[in-house]
Parts: sequence; C-alpha cells; structure tokens
Amino acid sequence: MALFERRRRPALPADVRAAVPLGGGAKVLAWARDEQSGGHVVATTHHLAFVGTDGLVWSRPWHEAESGTWQGETSTLTVTWVDRGQPARWRVTEPSLLQQALRERLQASVVLADEFRTAGRRSVRVVIRQDLATGALVEQTVPGKGADLTDPDVAREAAQRLARLRAEVGL
Repeated sequence: MALFERRRRPALPADVRAAVPLGGGAKVLAWARDEQSGGHVVATTHHLAFVGTDGLVWSRPWHEAESGTWQGETSTLTVTWVDRGQPARWRVTEPSLLQQALRERLQASVVLADEFRTAGRRSVRVVIRQDLATGALVEQTVPGKGADLTDPDVAREAAQRLARLRAEVGL
C-alpha cells in the first residue's frame, strides 16, 4: 500500500448519470450528493440539474441561474435564479468540485453586464448572457431586492443600458 495513496471519489451513480440530460455534446463537470434529500446536484457544460431519488426533478440552463453561494459553516450550497423563483439549497458535506463548476459556468454564460442604482438605492442589473447549449444570446433585466421595474425611471434606465449592451454585442 502506498504511503500517500490518493483517495478516489466514487463515480456518479449510473442511474443518476442516465437521468441527466446530456444532449448536444454536454458533459458532466461535477456533482455532489445532497445530504438532506439523498438526491444529486449535477453540473454539466450546459445545465445544472437536480436528480432526486426517483429521477430527474429539474434541469435548468446556466443562463437562468443568477448566483451561487457557499455557506461553509452549514455546508449549504444555494443557487438563486434570474426569475426570482424559489432558490435551490443543498447540504453538501463530501468534497466536490461542484462549487467551482457552478462559479465557472455562471461566469461563462455572462457576455456583458451593467449595474445601476435606482433613486431608492436599489440595484438593477442588465445582462447579455449566452445559452451555453445553443450559443444564443439572452437579454436579462434582473432587479435587486426591492427594486421596482414598473417604475418608469427605472424601466427607462434599464432599457437604455440594455440597448447599449445589445449594440456592443451586435444585436
């Protein structure tokens, strides 16, 4: 037995791999087991997926994810979505490259971004992102907490900034 034997992580279970949509040349980059549900969070080149004990629960393209945060004290990984839907949370206690893959894929999907503050000191981001599966460019206006996109001044500022980003990428 070697003195410094490298501990090999077990492979992604075959049933989980089979449940993850891997069309269009997508590959599994990283995965982790959620200690609370027993499901698996799987990062692919094109999507983030969650496979529960009964199969695929959801799969979302990277451009739909707004951010990911890691809470080391509680071993909790949280992903928030551009559509402000319910954040996804998992308890990940085993070593994994999932956090790194999450950060890299989110950054890879952003083509251009701009952020501004509203009169009420709320932030709004306008973003041109790429669908990593198709290469299509996607425009997003993402309000920060409490920002009101129905305010005419906020809507006008967001539209102007988004128009500038569109021009910069040739849309």
